[in-house]
Amino acid sequence: MKKGDSTRLEDITIDGAGASIKGSVELDQSGDLVNANFPTYSPSEGDKTSIKAERGNDGALKVTMRGDVFDGRGFLKGAMSGGKEPDTKSKAKPPDFDIDVKLGAVAGFYGEAVRSVDAKVSRRNGTISKFNLTGKLGRDTMLTGDMRGKTQGAARDLIFIETNDAGALLRVTDTYSKMIGGQLALAMDAPSTDSRPKEGLVNIRNFTVKGEASLERVAASGGPAGGQNSGVSFTRLRAEFVRQNGLMTVREGLVQGPSIGATIEGNIDYNANQVRMSGTFVPMYGLNNMFGQIPVVGLFLGGGSNEGLFGVTYEVVGTPGAPVLRVNPLSAIAPGITRKIFDFGTGKQNNQIEFPNQNNNGN
Repeated sequence: MKKGDSTRLEDITIDGAGASIKGSVELDQSGDLVNANFPTYSPSEGDKTSIKAERGNDGALKVTMRGDVFDGRGFLKGAMSGGKEPDTKSKAKPPDFDIDVKLGAVAGFYGEAVRSVDAKVSRRNGTISKFNLTGKLGRDTMLTGDMRGKTQGAARDLIFIETNDAGALLRVTDTYSKMIGGQLALAMDAPSTDSRPKEGLVNIRNFTVKGEASLERVAASGGPAGGQNSGVSFTRLRAEFVRQNGLMTVREGLVQGPSIGATIEGNIDYNANQVRMSGTFVPMYGLNNMFGQIPVVGLFLGGGSNEGLFGVTYEVVGTPGAPVLRVNPLSAIAPGITRKIFDFGTGKQNNQIEFPNQNNNGN
């Protein structure tokens, strides 16, 4: 049906393979969206949502989404990976939008969900200009997110995510399934259409890893790792990361705990659904790593400021949902710098990208 200079499509119905979408769309003479209304918007089986969109006077598309349940796994994968490389040859201007979402639950991976989701996101000229998020993870633990940019003195716009259930957040995003608890603070570059890698920094405190048999064996060699099935406790994890074209690269990763520490480096390839990480486990971390702090001598005895006098090299390979941890027992007899001979080298990066200092707590 035509209405003035626009074309309106009524009674649109899409059914099949668990999807059910019903509503109407109005397009202008150029084929651009004027407004849309889908009282039934269920692109995946089990979704119970509705969505409306309307072009504002400023040209930005105002999108409102409401509902009880939405399968957010595809969206979460894209958000974690940093998305695909922008089409630099295209002359089309990326659309401006304002998105307002209120959902009872957004389903993620491993049966986890973010509940009571309230999110507002705005984009102008290809760059996210506004971001606010609240929700609940696990047993009603708050998840919050906001943007802190140049108005707060930062060199560039950064998105901050915080929660006291880091394990639940890593599971819902299909990043890692065996962490329990943990206070997480994450800062990362705001998404934009430029091709520059998006950098970030994550700090997690006071968490436990359960179900990694190889890790538990190494930890037991450095002292009590906890009771049966209690896992291995850590006091801190810090890592820098870069997201670009579906690849998340982790570098300068360090984990510290009372019975064991570790270094981490590697990547998660979301396009190939592959994890490739490696590093060194350091039993009795505090005492063992003391040798690495001694200038010059520590370089040879300790192998580096975080790798200890005695350690075990390891690698993690496989899919994010089922990664396999392997350790090299031969590396345990090679102290310090000679241990590099037994490195797996999995996921090692040759090209380092400078990451600016952040003023986060825990850096």
